[in-house]
Amino acid sequence: MKYLPKIGHLQAFRQVARSGSIRSASRELGVSQPGLSRTLRELEQTLGTQLLLRSKEGIALTEAGIAFSQRAEWVLEELKRAAEEVEQINHYTHGRLTVGFSSLIALTVFPGVADAFKQTLPQVLLTVKEGQLSSLLPGVRNGEIDIAIGSVDPMAPPEGVMIEPLFTSPFCIIARKGHPLANADNLLALRQAKWLLPESSMGYYQQLQNELSHFYRQVEVTPLRTDSVITGLNMVLNADYLTVVARAMCQPLQLDGRLVALPITQLPSAQYCAVWSQKSAMTTNARQFLIRLREACRRFSW
Repeated sequence: MKYLPKIGHLQAFRQVARSGSIRSASRELGVSQPGLSRTLRELEQTLGTQLLLRSKEGIALTEAGIAFSQRAEWVLEELKRAAEEVEQINHYTHGRLTVGFSSLIALTVFPGVADAFKQTLPQVLLTVKEGQLSSLLPGVRNGEIDIAIGSVDPMAPPEGVMIEPLFTSPFCIIARKGHPLANADNLLALRQAKWLLPESSMGYYQQLQNELSHFYRQVEVTPLRTDSVITGLNMVLNADYLTVVARAMCQPLQLDGRLVALPITQLPSAQYCAVWSQKSAMTTNARQFLIRLREACRRFSW
């Protein structure tokens, strides 16, 4: 390949891939349809391959187009991050930071970490995405999320990311106060209970599945599965379900004494880690956030 694609080529191709049609993409980009079509042809000529299949139904990506789309998204996002960091260094702007984490972080250390971070860098645009690590990883890999925090199985770490262990947290079973099984001290006593279990197969979820698989096979009612904390709490409080949460969440989830942790110690602990893209250099804002996150996790009683 004699020449590399231009940034305008990448931006045009990305919008067409997202929109699914030349007409919609041209409207989003504010250019004419013939001009956009010409840009796409130039890109295909530069690469020496067909990227798009055009039909009356719209646009579809070829196999080469799919592969190129993934790389183009990352290149444009990384270029944006580089420009923002240069501006930050030159004091024209303070940039942005996007972090993602599950409800455990939201209910424990994040308020203090965010406050300390904003005191030092008050002009940084801090964006938070809440979710399990499995749902956050695509954003980490393509550069949309600077840092994610979640549970990682040390025997099966995710690919394409850097990992820094932060803390280990034991887990417990919770029920509403007054639940008939609230005083059960072994798993076998809970075979007839209604269970709500994590949907994700990553991190401690997989550990739970591996270590408690024998017990799961004995549960009489097929468990309900969700990653929604709100749904889980509502089912525990109002439908007598049991669920598994990090023990560190018990105090912030007391809900005026309406929840209790069962006296069962047969559950595994989970290792929580900070995760960021292996392909991208960590920005100054991300490094500053991680410094404060490390310190907060070190001080917190998990």
